[in-house]
Amino acid sequence: MKLAILAGGGSLPRQVTEACLRDDIPFLLVNLGGAAGEWIADYDPLTVSLGQVGKLLEAMTAHSCDTVTMAGPIARPQLSRVRFDWQGAKVLPRVAKLFRQGDDALLSGIAQIFEEHGFRVVGPDMILGDIVARAGLMTVAAPDETAMLDIARAREILHALSPHDVGQGVVVANGVCLAVEAAEGTAMMLHRVADLRRDEERSGVLVKLPKRGQDRRIDLPAVGPDTATAAELAHLAGIAVEAEGGLVIDGRETTRRCDAAGLFLIGLDGNP
Repeated sequence: MKLAILAGGGSLPRQVTEACLRDDIPFLLVNLGGAAGEWIADYDPLTVSLGQVGKLLEAMTAHSCDTVTMAGPIARPQLSRVRFDWQGAKVLPRVAKLFRQGDDALLSGIAQIFEEHGFRVVGPDMILGDIVARAGLMTVAAPDETAMLDIARAREILHALSPHDVGQGVVVANGVCLAVEAAEGTAMMLHRVADLRRDEERSGVLVKLPKRGQDRRIDLPAVGPDTATAAELAHLAGIAVEAEGGLVIDGRETTRRCDAAGLFLIGLDGNP
């Protein structure tokens, strides 16, 4: 296997890269749309804009890649501002249709394009098996009865929204939905919640679940150290993510921050 790593934002692309180096997995690192952080400059990446489909496919072929993974979030630009190369122009009508749908439909459609060109698409968890959320409690703190009711309420909301391909996260406190994740992402959602709850006691929970029918090779809901810090600032009591259906990035540091803040972190079974 030679892996093409399409690097977006956050720490996940770097972890995938470092795992490939550790495990002697040959790879081509791609800074997709300039979304990756400054760290990527140390790894001699290929930098392509979101419309340079031909350049990307040609580079993957030239480097003998047979497998591709998409790691980390990429902000969705306005389609009118994306400059496509000749190969991208060929799929423009198809991409334009995908842009009018939710993130899961968009990313699944992009994955299908890679597959049609002979590349196997895998999730980052195939490289980083230990980041898949395990079932049960991962912290010292545990959810009380109120928190468990909030988790149940959050799951109901996310399952109801799932057919609309909106988001993967929701914040519920004392039975009230405070925020639903949309295009802004988890960090900005929690920032909004923090602004709402500056003087409130710690309560409520962030719940992240994959959408029903989601392609689980791409864009699985993820939490990490920054999520723990943001949840603390939002005065939440804890974080819940679906076991085997979500990612805990840098699990040791995420758990440490949760414990330091008195937050619980729990992996939920797949049944509501």
